[in-house]
Amino acid sequence: MGNLHLILGASLPTLGKVTNYIQTEGGNAATIVLVIMAIFFLVRQKIGAFIGFLIFAGAVFYIIGDPGALIDAIKAFWEMLV
Repeated sequence: MGNLHLILGASLPTLGKVTNYIQTEGGNAATIVLVIMAIFFLVRQKIGAFIGFLIFAGAVFYIIGDPGALIDAIKAFWEMLV
């Protein structure tokens, strides 16, 4: 009976592919929005806002690429405060 349970349990669907797809497409959407905003600041000739936005966009790209790094940074900051 144990073998039957393992065989049936192995074929259960997971959401791994769906979550990977959502993360990938969410990252692509965020990239498109960030590029459009950067172009907007350049066209309006708001150089100070553009430079600040580039720093913000760099942080967003880093977080999208490695979300675990953000959690680790928050934990380290919290441990430093406590």
